[in-house]
Amino acid sequence: MNLPSSTPTPTPTPTSVTSTSSPSDMATNSTERCQDCGSLDSWVIHTTRLRGQLRFFCTHCLLKNHPASFCPSCFVFYDSSPPHPSRRITCSNAKCQSFTHIQCAGEANSPPYLCPPCRNPDSFSFFRPIVGPDGVRSIDKSLSEAFFCAAKIAASSMNKAVSAARCDAERRCREAALAKKRAREALEDVVTLDSKEKTRSVIPKLKEASIEISRDQKPKLIHASNGSVKETESSATIKNNGGSTEKQSTIVPMAKVKQEGDVSR
Repeated sequence: MNLPSSTPTPTPTPTSVTSTSSPSDMATNSTERCQDCGSLDSWVIHTTRLRGQLRFFCTHCLLKNHPASFCPSCFVFYDSSPPHPSRRITCSNAKCQSFTHIQCAGEANSPPYLCPPCRNPDSFSFFRPIVGPDGVRSIDKSLSEAFFCAAKIAASSMNKAVSAARCDAERRCREAALAKKRAREALEDVVTLDSKEKTRSVIPKLKEASIEISRDQKPKLIHASNGSVKETESSATIKNNGGSTEKQSTIVPMAKVKQEGDVSR
């Protein structure tokens, strides 16, 4: 299988438009560059999430950074279910800890076991395309299996990232709804307290107004029909020596009023 050229074709830009970014910065931020080895000639860059961050890896670096997700010999993807301990052997390299099938390890399964990448850390590569005499790159079956395994790892990683983002979004929505409810309840409490304060300030004014009205009103004579003695207050206008008039309240016994009425008869 022949591979297309991985060198991106530069897009022509108008001469009037200038860019302030340097070529090195553009290469660093480009998704066509592996963030581990820095290669720009890796044909395909896989997008994955590693340690909570979005990363871009070539096929070799992706497999190297996920050693426990596949068998380094047959490139079987484990997903979240690695083989049983009785059917696997763990690499003795503390930085690797990859799981290899016992049948894939062959004669090298005796401890301490080293997986193929750890045996030749300087020269080993999971994905190194074959370059023909004419410069055309191609891959064989083993390289296609490695590439397919890397694609599965990247897809599984992004699916987990999507699930985590969905759970986080749902949690934030619940928190926002709860905060909105609390804010509405707090606003209702403020309105209630404000109405109570207004009521408290109005009551004294009403009492003062009622007292002033009662002072301005003249008292009325009350006649008892059953002959009981009651006293009423009446107002009389008298003229003093200075000629001015003033009101004088007198207390008239009800019994005396009744006697005077009988005498007149």
